Amino acid sequence: MEKSVDVFMLILLLHVLGFTLATKFSSLINADECSMLFQFKENMSINNHASSDSRAYPKTASWNLNRSEGARNCCLWDGVECRSGHVIGLDLSSSFLYGPIYYNNSLFNLIHLRTLNLADNDFRLSQIPSGIDRFERLENLNLSYSFFSGEVPKQISHLRNIVSLDLTGNPLKLQSSDFLNLVQNSSENLKELFLSEVNIGSEIPNILVNSSVLTSLVMRNCGLGGNFPTDILNLKTLQVIDVQGNHNLTGYIPDFYGDSDLKHLIVADTNFQGYLPDSIGNLTHLNKLNLSSCAFTGTLPRSISNLTELTVLDLGYNYFSGPVPPFSSLLKLNYLNLAFIGFNRSNNCDWLNKFTNLSYLDLRYTNLNCEIPSSIGNQTQLTDVYFNGNHMIGKLPSSLMNLTHLKALDLFGNQLTGSLHSLESLSKLTYLSLSGNNFQKWKLPDWFGKLNKITRLDLSDVHLEGEIPSSFFNLTQVQVLDLSTNQLEGQLPRSLMNLQNLESFLLLDNNISGVVDLDHLLSLKKLKYLYLGGNRITLSVTGSQTNETRPKFIALDMSSCNLKVFPEFLKFQDQLLELYLDNNKIGGLIPGWMWNISKDTLTRLSLTENLLTGFEQHSPVAHWVRLQILDLSHNMLQGLIPVLPPSAKYFIASNNSLTGEFPSSICNSPSLELLDLSFNNITGSIPPCLEKLSNSLIVLNVRSNNLQGAIPNICNNESKLQMISLSDNKLEGQVPRSLENCESLQILDLGYNLIEGMFPFWLGTLSDLQVLILRFNKLHGVIRIPSKINANFPKLRIIDLSYNSFSGDLPHQYFQEWSAMKEAETNIATYMQTGINIIQEYDHTVSYAWVGNYSFSIQMTNKGVKREYEKILNIFYAVDLSSNKFSGTIPESTQTLINLQLLSLSNNELYGVIPPSMGKLTNLESLDLSSNKISGMIPQELVKLKFLAFFNVSYNHLTGPIPQGSQFYTFLNNSYMGNQALCGDPLSINCGDSRTSTPFEEDMIKSDFPNGIDWIVILTGVASGLVIGLILGNHLTTRWFLVRFRK
Repeated sequence: MEKSVDVFMLILLLHVLGFTLATKFSSLINADECSMLFQFKENMSINNHASSDSRAYPKTASWNLNRSEGARNCCLWDGVECRSGHVIGLDLSSSFLYGPIYYNNSLFNLIHLRTLNLADNDFRLSQIPSGIDRFERLENLNLSYSFFSGEVPKQISHLRNIVSLDLTGNPLKLQSSDFLNLVQNSSENLKELFLSEVNIGSEIPNILVNSSVLTSLVMRNCGLGGNFPTDILNLKTLQVIDVQGNHNLTGYIPDFYGDSDLKHLIVADTNFQGYLPDSIGNLTHLNKLNLSSCAFTGTLPRSISNLTELTVLDLGYNYFSGPVPPFSSLLKLNYLNLAFIGFNRSNNCDWLNKFTNLSYLDLRYTNLNCEIPSSIGNQTQLTDVYFNGNHMIGKLPSSLMNLTHLKALDLFGNQLTGSLHSLESLSKLTYLSLSGNNFQKWKLPDWFGKLNKITRLDLSDVHLEGEIPSSFFNLTQVQVLDLSTNQLEGQLPRSLMNLQNLESFLLLDNNISGVVDLDHLLSLKKLKYLYLGGNRITLSVTGSQTNETRPKFIALDMSSCNLKVFPEFLKFQDQLLELYLDNNKIGGLIPGWMWNISKDTLTRLSLTENLLTGFEQHSPVAHWVRLQILDLSHNMLQGLIPVLPPSAKYFIASNNSLTGEFPSSICNSPSLELLDLSFNNITGSIPPCLEKLSNSLIVLNVRSNNLQGAIPNICNNESKLQMISLSDNKLEGQVPRSLENCESLQILDLGYNLIEGMFPFWLGTLSDLQVLILRFNKLHGVIRIPSKINANFPKLRIIDLSYNSFSGDLPHQYFQEWSAMKEAETNIATYMQTGINIIQEYDHTVSYAWVGNYSFSIQMTNKGVKREYEKILNIFYAVDLSSNKFSGTIPESTQTLINLQLLSLSNNELYGVIPPSMGKLTNLESLDLSSNKISGMIPQELVKLKFLAFFNVSYNHLTGPIPQGSQFYTFLNNSYMGNQALCGDPLSINCGDSRTSTPFEEDMIKSDFPNGIDWIVILTGVASGLVIGLILGNHLTTRWFLVRFRK
C-alpha cells in the first residue's frame, strides 16, 4: 500500500513539474510573439474615423507589456487567440487602426497564425505585403474594407491551407493568373471566397466546379467576363453564390436536380439570360433570389411558389412576360421587386395582400390594371412602395393611412381617380409622388405642411387648382418640389422662402401670376434647379444680390416671365447646364458676356421667341465647350451666323433676318445633328464640306433664304440625314445623284428653286423616303420606271411635282408600285419628327436626356390653297402633279392609291373621261382635275367619296348631269365653271335645258385674259401669301423642359 502511494506521489510530482516547465517554456515563446504584437500596435495610430461599424472600439488600446504576469501574457489581450504557446488567431476588425502596413511589419513574424482578421480599418491604401505567404498555416484571412490598394501579391496563391479569404471592398487588382493559381492551390480546402470590388477582369476558373467543399462564392463588381461555369450552381455544398455587377459575365440558370443547400442566388446586373427553369422550385432552402437587371426572358415559372423560405425576391428589370405566378405562398418575403416585368394586363391584385412581413415593394411598370387593394393597409411593415408607371385605377384606399412606417410612396403615371385622403399619418414619408393621375380637381390641403420629413415631393399633373396656401411651404426639409402642369393660380406666397433646403423647384405650366421678386428666389442658397416657365408671372430683376450670396444654378427656366433684359446675375453663373429665356420680351443686342457664362458646363441655351435684334459682338463666337443645343429662332436677329463650338448638336436660328454667306465653319461641329437656318436672308452657296457631317446630321433645313449655285454632294454611304429642306432658294443645276446615299432620308424638299433635268427616278431606291417635294422648278421630260434598277419608292406618301414641265403620260407605272399608298393604313397617327436627345454630364455622372421633338414641315397646295404644314401627320397621303404638260388619259391604276387624301392633276393636257373607278378612293378629301381637256360625264361613283371636301373639275369638256348626293351637295358653281355642257345643281342650268353659250362667253373662254378660276387662284394666292407670311416656319414642337428620370 505504501509503495503504491509513493508511486502515485511520484507521478503527481512529475506532472506538476512538467506543467510548471511547460508553462514557463510557453511564457518564453509568448514573450517573443507578444513583443511582435506590441510592436505592431506601436506602429499603428488610433483614428475614430478609421472604422465604420457602430460596434467598433480600439482593441489594441488595452495591450501593454509590463512586469505583471497578466500583461505579459498576450494570450489574454483583446482579439488574440493562443494555442500550444503560440498566437494562432488575431481579430482586430473594427479597431480604429490607422496607418500603413509595410513588408517588414512585425505582424508577418507570427508564422503560427491560422486566423487573421483586419477588416474595417484604414491602412492608408497600403499594398498587401508579399510576406503574406509566411503564414503557411493560415486558414482564415479577412482584409475587407481596410483600404488596401494596388496589386494583390502573387504570394497569396501560396496559402494552400486557406479555408476562407475575404478581400472585399478594397481598390485591389488581382491578376487572372494569380486568381487561377489561388483557386487551384487551395481547391481542397477553400470553402469561402469573398472578392467583391477587387478588379480581376477575367473568367471564373472552371476548376471550381470540381470543388467538394465550396460553400460561398461572392464576387460582386469584379469585372468578370466570359461564360459563368454553370455547374457551380449544382455543387452540393454551395450555399451562397453572388456575382452581382459583373456586366460582361454571361450565363444562364440551369436545371436543379436533387437536394440543394443553396440559400443565396444573386446574379443581378450581369449578362445572364434565357428562361428560368421550372426546377428552380427545387431550391427549397433559398432565402435570397436576385436576378434583377439581366436579360432573362420568358414566363416566370409557377414553381417559384415552392420557394417558401424566400425573404428577398428581386426579378426586376428583365424581359419576363406572361401571367403573374402564384406569389401568395411566399409568406416570409420582406423584399419584393418585380419592376419592369411585362406581365399580362390583369385587374386582379389580391395576391398583394399576402405579404404581412413585407417592407419593400416595387411593382413599377408591371402592367397592373387593378385597384390598389384596401388590404394593403394590413402590411404595416412597409417602408417603400413603388406602383408607378402602371394602369392602376380607382381611388386611393383610405387604409394607406395605416402604413405609418412608410418612407417612400410612388404612384406616378397611373389612372387613379377620386379625391385624395389625408396622408397626415404618414409622418415618416421622405418621398411622395402622385404625379400623372386623374384625380378630381383639388386644392392643396393644409395637411401637406405637416409632412415635415418630406425631401422629395412630386405633385405634377394631378389636376391641382386654386392658390398655393402659405402653410404648404412649412415643408422645411423638402429638397425637390414639383408642382408643374396643373392649374394653380394666384401669387407665390412669401412663405416659399421657408424652404431653405430646396434644391429643385418646378412650377412649369400653371397659371401663377403677379410679380415675383427674383432676389427672394435667389435667397434660397441651395437652389440648383428652378423652372418657372409657362406661367403668367412677371419676374422682377433688381440685381441687388451680391455674387457671394447667389445660389449656383444647374438649370434655369425663366421662359414666359415677361423679362425685358438679360438678368445681370447670370454673369456670375458658372455651373449652368440648361438656360431657357424663351418667350419673353428681351430686346436689343445679345450682350457679349452672355457668350461666356458657364463656359465649361452649359449644354442647352434657348433664347427663342424674343425681340432680339443682333449681337453685341460683330462675329459672335460660342465659347461653350459642352454646348449641345442652341436655339435663337423667332427673333429679329441681324448680322452673321454665330460660330458654333465643336460640341454643338442642335442649332436652330430660323425666322430671323440673318445675313451673310452660309458659313463653312459649321462643318467644324462634327456632332451636329440638326441645322435649321430657315427663313433668313443667307446668301452664297451651300458649302460642300457638309458632306463631312453626313454621318451625324439628321436634319438640314435652310429653306426660304437666298442661296444660289448647285446642290453639293452632302451624303456619303454612312449618311443619317432624315430631312433635307432646301426649298424657296435660287438653287440650280440638277438633283445630285449622291442623294441616293441618304439611306435614312424621309423628307426631301427642293421646291421653289431653279433645278433642271429629268425626274430623279433613282431616289426611288431610298427605302425610307416618304415625302418628295420638287414643285416650282424647271424639271422636264417623261416619268418612267427604269427597267434595270428597283426604284419604286416603297414608302412614298406625299409627292409634289407641280409647276414643272413634265410631259407624256401620267406615271401610271408608279401608281402601281407606290405600295404605301395602296396598302391599308395601320399606323397610329403621329407627326413626322425626330427626337432630340443629348448626353448630360454633371458631377462626373453621365446620362442620356430626352429633350423634345423637332417636327418636319413642308408647303403644299391643298383644297386650292397654299398651306404651310408645320407638322406632317404620318397618315397624310397626297399626289400633286398639277401645272405640268402631262397628256393622255387618267389611268385606271389611280384607283389602287386607296390611302390618298389629296389628288391634284389640274393644269395639264389630260383628255378622255374621269374613270368611274376613282370612286374607290374613299379617303379622298381633295380632288382637283381642273383646266384639262377631260370629257364625258362626271361619274356617279364619285358620290361614294364621303370625305370629299374640295372638288374642282372646272375648265374641261365635261357633259351631262352633275352627280347628286353626299358631299356633292356642298360644292358651289366654281367647281364646275368652264364646262358648258354640264347641268344640274348647283348650276342654274337644268338638265334638259338646251341653252348654249353666247359668242361673247366663248371668246372669254378662249381669251388669255384671266378667267373666273384664274381670278380665284390669284386672289387666293394673294390672301394665302399674306397668311403664310405670318406663319412661323419650322420650329421645335416640344418646348425644352426638364426631364425627370424615374428608375
